[in-house]
Formats: sequence, structure tokens, C-alpha cells
Amino acid sequence: MVAPKILSVQILASNKQVKHITSVDRVFPAIYEMAPNIIVFDYDFLSEDMEKILRRIRTNSYYNKIKICCFKSSPNRKIDGFLKVLGVNHVIYKDELQSHTKSAINQVKSIFDAAVTDLLVKSCF
Repeated sequence: MVAPKILSVQILASNKQVKHITSVDRVFPAIYEMAPNIIVFDYDFLSEDMEKILRRIRTNSYYNKIKICCFKSSPNRKIDGFLKVLGVNHVIYKDELQSHTKSAINQVKSIFDAAVTDLLVKSCF
């Protein structure tokens, strides 16, 4: 997860499946260390570096199989479409994570595995 702070640091510290990165220069070293199957980027935090990061991931055979999610504060058809073209698999909006509806929880469950979903539900709902 590359973001300034989305989840409680205490929850992340005890979880070995999620690594919280707050610096752009740690993105690729962390990917290399963890070999994740999914990455969540905070678009609002990384907007200036997002295109460069996504292009590098999608053109590198070591990284290009990673599922990419992008967390955004609000929808924007032009930006969201561009993110999809650059290889983002899922765009998740702030309102969706803060919604207590069954459909919002099910959407999160459809993207992440059970352990990560439980972590997100505990911290965001």
C-alpha cells in the first residue's frame, strides 16, 4: 500500500501481508522484497509520480503480473480512464470504503483476499 495514511499504523504493524510505503523511492524496492500479487496506490498522494510508476510496472516482466488498485478521493472520468489505460485493474473511491453497505464490502472482498479484506473492513468501516 503506497499512501500517506489510509489505515491505522498499529493494524499494519502487526500484519505481514500488508506493507505501508510512504515514500515514492521505496515503491520498487518494496515490490522486489515482497513480490506482492496486489498493490494499492493512493492517487491523491502519488498523482505526479503515478504515470511513471505505472509505466515502469507494466513494462517490466518481473512486475507486470501484479494487480494494481488505485485509491482516489473522487471519480474523474478522464483520469480514471487514463489510469485504466496505464494498467490499473481497480479504482476504489473514498466514499466506497467509508460506506457501510453490503455492496461496498462485497466490492472490497472481490478485489482482495480474505485476510486483507478483514483488515480493511476493521479499519475503514
